[in-house]
Amino acid sequence: MILALAMIVLLLTIYMFVRDMGDQQVISSQFNSFYRPFRAETVVLHEYISKPDMIWKTLTALEDYCLWFPGVNRILPIVDSSRYVHRFSFDRFSFEPGAFIKIRPKSFLPWFNGRIMGVETNKKLELEMRFSPINKETVSFEINLTPSGSSEVICTRNSHGIFSFLTTWGFADRGSKILHNLGYFIPEDKSAVKEDDNEAAKDAGPQLSRETIIAQGVQAGIDGNMDLINAIPDKPTRGMAKAALVKAKRVGKMPDNLIEALKAGPIASIPDSVPVGGLPLFNNNEDLIAYVVNKALDGDMDPINSIPEKPLRGKAKAAMVKAKRTGKKPPMPDVPDGPPSASASSTLPEGEEPEEALMARLVEAGIKGNMDEINALENRVLRGKIKAAIVRAKRAAK
Repeated sequence: MILALAMIVLLLTIYMFVRDMGDQQVISSQFNSFYRPFRAETVVLHEYISKPDMIWKTLTALEDYCLWFPGVNRILPIVDSSRYVHRFSFDRFSFEPGAFIKIRPKSFLPWFNGRIMGVETNKKLELEMRFSPINKETVSFEINLTPSGSSEVICTRNSHGIFSFLTTWGFADRGSKILHNLGYFIPEDKSAVKEDDNEAAKDAGPQLSRETIIAQGVQAGIDGNMDLINAIPDKPTRGMAKAALVKAKRVGKMPDNLIEALKAGPIASIPDSVPVGGLPLFNNNEDLIAYVVNKALDGDMDPINSIPEKPLRGKAKAAMVKAKRTGKKPPMPDVPDGPPSASASSTLPEGEEPEEALMARLVEAGIKGNMDEINALENRVLRGKIKAAIVRAKRAAK
């Protein structure tokens, strides 16, 4: 009779094992199960990019086992206290070897007793657990730090006796996911993340949107300075900036969306009030070229080589070659002491209104509600500047 019962149990175990292993479960853990008469063992291995103390914190939170441990409905501590409210309180529970716990399985079965068998902080936790009245398991979690800096966790479940096959029952379907489930509840190391974010923020400088970066690069590129576009580290953004620059040069003006984007962040170009490369600040490029050509003919090539804009530097060198060939120096302009005057920045045709005066007049008209002349402007860049100034003026008035 006993032999027949043992044969039935063995055949049933083999059947369940084959069925479970044939389910082809796709999880990120490595797992194996072993069974021989009166002894069963399952092993699950998983690697986490987390510190051992963060994993240990999750493993020792017994109240959360119902969230990730297959088959556990609830775990309560057993505390020796005269007050009933303290008997099952984790606040009063001493987490140490020999401490007893109560386990409620996810079935119709009642509560079963378990206990903590071994504790090695941040290294190993061993529990005695029972999910049925006829089988008892020893569950251990071992944490190992790998050379790569990640943490390897090994979960082993052992049982002995006639009904030890219950340990492998449904293992491939449910039990093998134990460490896969655990990974969802390991807390993030906020200190490391915060430190990385701070370092990244220091290195990154002011944070601008992609459209603003493109707009600033296109604006500098139209003026002949490609340094901003070439310095964009993100390859797709750099490509978009170059494409926008080609389009802007073909059309002859910047698109409206890029003009609006320029208002979203600080201008990356060099201010007009600051000399570039030690050069004086002239009101126009002709005076600058004449100045550097005279310096070059006198033997000082530093001024002409310090012009940052490549097209302008090329014009200056061409003028220098022409002056050497003809023997005629261009007249030396007066070197300004301060920043260039806006009113004298360009020579306007007779009867044409200066840009600054035009902007001031149209902004005043726009504030009063007259937008006809503004909308009739062909220069879209200027029209955008005027409308932005009107918005700022109305906002300031409120």
